[in-house]
Amino acid sequence: PLPPPPVALVDLPSSFEALFHQVARKRCASCHAMPDSHAVCLACAAHLCGLDTPHGARAIMSHAASCGVGTGLFLLTNNSAAVLVRERRLVFAGSPYRDAHGEVDVGLLRGKPLTLDPAEYAVLSRQWLNLAFDETARNEDEQLPMGL
Repeated sequence: PLPPPPVALVDLPSSFEALFHQVARKRCASCHAMPDSHAVCLACAAHLCGLDTPHGARAIMSHAASCGVGTGLFLLTNNSAAVLVRERRLVFAGSPYRDAHGEVDVGLLRGKPLTLDPAEYAVLSRQWLNLAFDETARNEDEQLPMGL
């Protein structure tokens, strides 16, 4: 039998840059590679290959199956986006990090420092705990830059 999924999301550093540098030195928990981009499990803080790596999608789906009984929430370090994995589906769920004006910079296109917005992270946490992503994720997904 699989363990029950965690009931809270992990603590994140207030600075996205600090998170980026913290995980840059980590190996993928699944394949043990040193990927150029990472996905951080927000349930248990495991570090995995990012979605833009050859192993990334398989790594996070496999991890979601073992950590979250088929459902997982990951933060991507190459673009600050959160991605929900539900069985074999991936859905972008916005970002808990904001710039000084409170705006999301998914894709890191503007190059401005990003800080954790505790209110946004609390919303993401409630959505994850209630599995209430379908409508909100669909709205966020429409706003994502191409290529993500």
